[in-house]
Amino acid sequence: MSAVELSTAELLLILDSSLCCQQTHKCVIKDDAPAIVEKMKNADVIAFASPIYYYEMSGQLKTLLDRANPLFGSDYAFRDIYFISAAADTDEDTDKRAVSGLEGWIACFERARLAGKIFGAGANDVGDIAGNPAVQEAYRMGRNI
Repeated sequence: MSAVELSTAELLLILDSSLCCQQTHKCVIKDDAPAIVEKMKNADVIAFASPIYYYEMSGQLKTLLDRANPLFGSDYAFRDIYFISAAADTDEDTDKRAVSGLEGWIACFERARLAGKIFGAGANDVGDIAGNPAVQEAYRMGRNI
């Protein structure tokens, strides 16, 4: 298992829409994204985790998904993708737009699927998620992978 902390990674934005990386399967932008994308390519399973900001995934995760263009058309290993999120809002649909965005990315990989999602409601401050039923749900989901 390998974990990547996006909050400490340098992820630059795509400024050129030519998407040459889809042809070469390599990114020309020099930052942490190519190494992370290589880990994604070789992973059996991918689990993304993100806070929900303004009813969407974090900007860092969205940037990573955008920067994962070299995976498109490659011989990627992953099949099952999981999404874990948390937000202060307690509405059960709070993560709907973030999940939809991730599903749009997954749709580009015909052998992959969203295998599960968990939303931790009512987590506004550090430590708020402790005791939340979503923690046990995530644990159970992880054990079944």
